[in-house]
Amino acid sequence: MVIGERLQKIVEILIARYEVDGKKAELTNLSDPFQLGAWYILGQHAKHNNQARAYDLLRRAKGVTPGQLLSITEEKLTRIAKLAGPYEDDCAKELYAFADRIEEKCGQDFSKMFESQTGASKFLKTELNKTQSFVDFMLLYGGRFQVFPLDNRIARVVTRLGFGKMQSAEELTEKSYRDLQKILEAESIKNADWLIRAHSVLRRHGADICRAACPACDQCPLINECLYVKKHPPAPKLEK
Repeated sequence: MVIGERLQKIVEILIARYEVDGKKAELTNLSDPFQLGAWYILGQHAKHNNQARAYDLLRRAKGVTPGQLLSITEEKLTRIAKLAGPYEDDCAKELYAFADRIEEKCGQDFSKMFESQTGASKFLKTELNKTQSFVDFMLLYGGRFQVFPLDNRIARVVTRLGFGKMQSAEELTEKSYRDLQKILEAESIKNADWLIRAHSVLRRHGADICRAACPACDQCPLINECLYVKKHPPAPKLEK
């Protein structure tokens, strides 16, 4: 199979599974960098539906600008974060810190940071002290730069499918992040819209089906593409 064809086939299968009634699999049509950052922070430990519900509650609480987020009470922001998933105290603190730093450094001009990929990357790393996963997510979704963001969910899916390896079964290291990213970017269509859709459906699949513990292999639309399931076939269902 030609380089890229297998990943494209996998993405098309997942699009058919998760993009129902024209709805995106993972993300709304957000493009504002601050809103994207808030979305990312809320989603770090959330299932996709809870992330969307928490973000909508955040939006309705005040609106999502740095100043508006900072005006939300600690109790209310923690309650919103809890709707997204566990570690709500840490999530609320990260949201406050993100908003405070953006307001201090950028005011209303945060989006201007994304006129340059190098400039945006440097700002997110050095001024905000964000992870590579956060940086790449923002570069793709906020700046439309052609990078493939990774997190543990996506890394788990693609390594089980046979695209590279992870040094740790539980968490991406800096090296495994770069190695997997290089493979996926080489296999990807060089188009930001396609990359966003690929990222969205792979992440959704990692949350819904290809879970770390007890993956639902018998429900997986990629069962014929997956190397993991060939080594770990699901137990046959017992007849009633």
